This record gives sequence, structure tokens and C-alpha cells, in this order.
Amino acid sequence: MELISNLIGHFSDGMYNLLSFSLIISVIVFVHEYGHYIIARACKVKVESFSIGFGREIFGFSDKHGTRWKFSIIPMGGYVKMLGDGNAASVPGDQQELTEEEKLYSFHTKLRYKKAAVVFAGPFANIIFSIIALTIFFSAVGYYRTPSVIESVVKGSAAEQAGLLPGDIITRINEHKIKHFEDISRVVMSNPKTKMKIEYERDNKKHIISLTPITIEDRDVFGNVIERETIGITAKMGARQSSLLGSVNLAVSETYHTICLTVKAIFQIIAGTRSSNEIGGPIKIAKYSGQSTKKGLIMVLYFMAVISANLAAVNLLPIPLLDGGHLFCYLIETIIRRDLSLKEQKYAATFGAAVLFLLMAVAVSNDIRNLF
Repeated sequence: MELISNLIGHFSDGMYNLLSFSLIISVIVFVHEYGHYIIARACKVKVESFSIGFGREIFGFSDKHGTRWKFSIIPMGGYVKMLGDGNAASVPGDQQELTEEEKLYSFHTKLRYKKAAVVFAGPFANIIFSIIALTIFFSAVGYYRTPSVIESVVKGSAAEQAGLLPGDIITRINEHKIKHFEDISRVVMSNPKTKMKIEYERDNKKHIISLTPITIEDRDVFGNVIERETIGITAKMGARQSSLLGSVNLAVSETYHTICLTVKAIFQIIAGTRSSNEIGGPIKIAKYSGQSTKKGLIMVLYFMAVISANLAAVNLLPIPLLDGGHLFCYLIETIIRRDLSLKEQKYAATFGAAVLFLLMAVAVSNDIRNLF
């Protein structure tokens, strides 16, 4: 009976996580695709379909502009298909098959800067959404701006071995200027297993030391056990703040740093300085989706902001089929002063699909391994 009860419990949690994932991803994907849609319409491009999800349509409707708005059966993303697209990934179809009137509204016959604007609008919409969501979050729960003064040093830590003491004021780590104590963890997290040069003040005198952060087990905001880098210092928390202007400023900063950290982490994984085990897939995102919804709307907003910023960062990578891949192709076309041929674009799309499939395989493999 206990085994059956556990199985029912796991199934119930799984369904809850899946539903939470579907709702959260649908909102983020809608924001992304609506960014493409609204700029496409401004550039007089006909949008044939706007889909949340992939595969067979579950339900939808057509608007007066001829766009089919629909929800599809696989809730793992979405797309905007414009006139002239050969498929949902915006690989161009044969423009010669279009009538002269249709060519006026085809995405692929537009000037290059207009195509770039349409493509960039998706990630940009995610960035704006992340800033708005984080502004609401910080305005609601408040935030800390803690002075970068060490209150205590963890015994046996890298900081203790390097000679740091309570009262020391950290001013710089490598090339990064430290204004608040919160900046320290951000820099350390983005440079795993890296020797760091730390500048600090003691008795109004500047000092420089070098140390390498260590990896410890900790828990994230949802209570999950995670590994994180630390140098082993703590600080006395400053006063909680909640001003609107401060929240906006912090939201912009956090969105920027999230995007930078995501891109940097991907390149570190490629270079081998960061483990590919950190790549999470749909199962991990679904798990965190469920955990965030259980903590209430304000935590859902925070989670959505992080995912939205991550989506913007990944989409801007110069990989064919992603928005960044399209922008990179436009850059190449500008340099060589001609459009890439349909054959060249299809080769690029095949390469991009292979890369994305490999990344998804690694992510799903990590998800499955972490289940057991």
C-alpha cells in the first residue's frame, strides 16, 4: 500500500509540475512570439499563424488579418509563421511561387534591416518582460543593498586560507568592481574553479590576495540541493528597501546579469571549464515550475523572469534556426553584399537543428539522471 501511495504521489506531483510548466512556458513563449508578431505587422509582413506549442492544433481562431491564432498539442515552445516561410523555423520557401502582391507582404522580400528588427523583437520582448516581472517582484518583497564588508569568515574556507578577516571591505574581484556584497556571489558564480584576484581595504590600506573558490552543497530558494561556488565569507544584511525606482534599477541589473551569466556559462561548458551536467531540460524546468506555483504568484513572477531572460540569451546565440542565427546570417549577407542562397540557408538550418538536438539530448539526459 505504501508503494502504491508513493506512486500516486509521484504521479500527482508530475501532473502538477507538467500543468505548471505548460502555463508558465505558454506565457513566456507568447511574449516572445508577440514581439515578433507586432514588429512584423509594423513592417507590413503578413503573419499566417501564431502558435503556442508545436504539432497538431488543439483549438484556435482566425482574425480579420488572416492570422491563425492557435494552441498546439506539444507545449514545448511556439512560433510565428510569416508569409514566405518554408516552415515554422522561418527557413525561406520558394519566393518565386508567390504572386507579385504576396511578395509585398512576404517576410523574406523585406529589406534586411526590417527582417533583423522582426527577428530581434522576440528576445527583446522577453528582456522587457523580465524587467517588468522583476520590478514587481522587488517592489513586493523588497531587496537588500548590503555593504561589501566582511562580517565573518568561514573556518577552513578559501577566504580564511587567503588571510581575509572580519571588517575587510572587498572593492574588486578580477576586473569586476564590487559595490555591494551581493555582487560578490554573482562574480564567483560566473567564474567556477577560477583563481581570483581580490582587492580589499583594511585599516584604510589597499591589499590584494589570490584565492580559488570551493564548491559546497547548498539549497536554492525552492529548497533543492544544489552545488555552488563560494569563497567563505558572510556579511551583515543591510536594511530592506522597496522603492519603485530602486526596484526598476535592480530589475534591469538582474536581467542583464542573468543574460550575461547564461551566455558565459554556455561558452564555459563548450570550453570545458564548466560541467555539462548543469544543463537542465524540460523535466527540470517543469519541476521548478511546480515548486514556484506552490509558493505563490510573486515567486511565479520571479521564476518566469529568470526563464524569460534565459530564453532571450539562448535565442540570441548565433546558432541557425535560433533568432541569433538569423541575425548572424543577415550580418554575413551584409558583409558579402548578397543574400545567402536557399541551398546555403538549408545547409545552415540542418547544422543548427543538429546542434539544438544535441543540446536537448544532453539536457534530457541530465534530467533523467537527476530523477534517480
